[in-house]
Amino acid sequence: MFIVTTAALAIVAGCGQSSPLEGPGAAMDTPVQSYRWDTGARPGQELASAHYRIYTNSSNAMLVRYMPGFMEAAYRHYLELTGLEDAPGELMPIYLMNSRADWESLTRSVVGPQAGIYLSIQAGGYCYRGVSVFWDVGNLGTLTIASHEGLHQFFHHRLRLSLPVWLEEGLCTLAQGYRVEGDRVWFTPRMNLFRFRDLRVAIVEGHWMGLEDLLAGQPSQVLGGQADRAVGYYGQLWALLSFVRSEAAYREGMQRLLEDARQGRLTAGGGPPGPRRRQDAWLAMFRQYISADLEAFERAYRAYARSLAGLE
Repeated sequence: MFIVTTAALAIVAGCGQSSPLEGPGAAMDTPVQSYRWDTGARPGQELASAHYRIYTNSSNAMLVRYMPGFMEAAYRHYLELTGLEDAPGELMPIYLMNSRADWESLTRSVVGPQAGIYLSIQAGGYCYRGVSVFWDVGNLGTLTIASHEGLHQFFHHRLRLSLPVWLEEGLCTLAQGYRVEGDRVWFTPRMNLFRFRDLRVAIVEGHWMGLEDLLAGQPSQVLGGQADRAVGYYGQLWALLSFVRSEAAYREGMQRLLEDARQGRLTAGGGPPGPRRRQDAWLAMFRQYISADLEAFERAYRAYARSLAGLE
């Protein structure tokens, strides 16, 4: 799940830090096959690209035009972020609705009896069992949500076993950093305005979570508390995975974990079900794949986070 305030959607996605964009970026234009999609309320269309099947009744012509190409560029970025190889599979479904009312109606159909949980979302969308469902909150805001939730969707369709929350949510915060110029997009994991702000909140306002609490936590627990603590949680995960990817040994361990999840052979996640068991497993996976010395890792991670937040 991805949280962002409505006011922030007016800001261009990317980090406040200025940095030259590398390479030519990716064109947000891709071959698609277009079909009529009958929504029962307003005319819609189905757009099929290489990896996605997008159903939309949005009246935003620019967003509809570029969404397939943006998601195809995001898909290539997911492969780079995770180190996973491309694999054939069914086209992944995305619903882009014109309004919140249309989104609410579709959510009741997609989610069923648990729809109430998802109808409380204010951010613009979610991913449920491999199906992404958004509504149009403006071009940049919608694409930011799509790039985050799209990685949740990617994992659902590519992995046999679920990832620990600290890894999946952390990588999804990296996936949502991007810059757009004209009809081209650059994905920028370490340049993410929303999470840069959230990280500073966690550090400066005293909402920092210790490493063990961060690794065992999950959004449903954190979001039930103070708002600043909730956004700080995502900021810390952004810093955590940025740090993991910045060090070769940690990055290789992360990629081993992802590959083991893909093949269904994670060894730290077995045992009886239940929240406490899952949280113990998430911590055990970090020790097994990333670092057994939590104290030393946390010192280095916190210093890295302060630097990333511009506080050093």
